[in-house]
Amino acid sequence: MARGVPAGNHNPYHDVTSKPGLFKAAWKDLYPGILEYHGNSRAVGVDPATMTVKLEVDEAKGDVLNIVPPHRAGDIAQKAGLITSNNRWCDVDWRTMESKAVKGVHVLGDATLSAPAMPKSGSMANNHGKIAAAAIVDLLNGREPQPLQIINTCYSFVSEKEAIRVSSVHRWDAGKETLLGVPGSVGVSSARSEAEGNYAWNWARTIWADSLA
Repeated sequence: MARGVPAGNHNPYHDVTSKPGLFKAAWKDLYPGILEYHGNSRAVGVDPATMTVKLEVDEAKGDVLNIVPPHRAGDIAQKAGLITSNNRWCDVDWRTMESKAVKGVHVLGDATLSAPAMPKSGSMANNHGKIAAAAIVDLLNGREPQPLQIINTCYSFVSEKEAIRVSSVHRWDAGKETLLGVPGSVGVSSARSEAEGNYAWNWARTIWADSLA
């Protein structure tokens, strides 16, 4: 069963974060009686013996429970003094990915305090690595790092063959000193499809080769 957001020091009443309409339609059409989504249901406790999630006002049982605690940067970031926001995330200079708390340390991926409208995705983490690598080369050679425009793509399989997608473009804004989403750049699948599933596998093979080669 899919349940609400776990307890934490963030807003507990968010909707599905990414592609909510597409996810909910897939759950309703493909998994009736199997998977349920209950929004606005903050988890305050779990009883694994009875497979019960204790919510603020009632309880819910499931055959499979996937309890996700409130997210934050890892212990290594905390011990290194890199966390700067809400005791959870690491603020960075988006031209270089350098920590704003500890000079000379570059932070990538989900550990960062996201720029406006920036998702926490594998595609973004891959781009963060490229920003950092290019900036480090520039810095070692006495050059000013040049901000990069980056593209995010996030595919999600909702069945064995069908997937959904969201994509966006993010560009450095010198006035606001951050990466901002380019107006009109957000694209979302019109519906789940096997075609999107094929695109997803091609994207996956490409980014695996790019990241791990």
